[in-house]
Amino acid sequence: MRLRYWVLASLWAVAAIVGMPLRLGAQSTEFYLNAVQVFLSPRQRTVLLTLTNTGETPLNFEISLRKWQQTPDGQDELSEADGGVVAFPLLLSVPPGEQRSLRVGVRQPPLEQENTYRLLVAELPSPNIPNTQGAQLRIIKTLSLPVFIEPVTPQRQGEFVNASIQQGRLSVTLRNTGNVHIQTLGIIVRGKSDQGAVIFEQTLDSVYVLANRQRDFRNLLLPQTNCAQVRQVTLQTVATSPTITTTIPTPNGICS
Repeated sequence: MRLRYWVLASLWAVAAIVGMPLRLGAQSTEFYLNAVQVFLSPRQRTVLLTLTNTGETPLNFEISLRKWQQTPDGQDELSEADGGVVAFPLLLSVPPGEQRSLRVGVRQPPLEQENTYRLLVAELPSPNIPNTQGAQLRIIKTLSLPVFIEPVTPQRQGEFVNASIQQGRLSVTLRNTGNVHIQTLGIIVRGKSDQGAVIFEQTLDSVYVLANRQRDFRNLLLPQTNCAQVRQVTLQTVATSPTITTTIPTPNGICS
């Protein structure tokens, strides 16, 4: 799967600051990486990625790794990498219309719980941008790819806990009880009548929940159309294996 990343550069009107007329303009570069995630394991200890420059100017990149963890309530934290995963090379120059390879490999022995990192691919300012009249501000992009190091015996499982609805607002926690991450492409929330007819449906944002962590959803306002007819609210994760579900009885409806 190819994921395109567009990097837009704009000219800002700062004539009052620099004391000269500026001409508004724009330049853009386009590049993509042939992956959105990296998976390593005892059987697959290295991965070769390809970075492609489809623009008209040379691009330079700096490669780094960060340890990726989450707080107990599921907020992301990045810290200095511990050397368990390495990338090479750390600097890349990609001429227009060409590709360059980037290798990522694991050095640590297999563990009982999945280790997670972020591979950062940061575009560096290029000295080859044509001169323009006035001042130009370039916006550069940093790609952040999840890197997952599979444990000896992967166990993917999770559950919804502490689900409640108060005054039309939903609160629930998605808890990861396994030793590898959970990635949802959303959580479908459905309100149903006492006959099981769907009264409303909405989808919560996609999330990562790392091993032995959880993600809290708090005070989410539910649709209020026909709220008095809702007798149960169901939650179901999208694109997880296994699918995680729960049902919240609402005998008095969900009106706020």
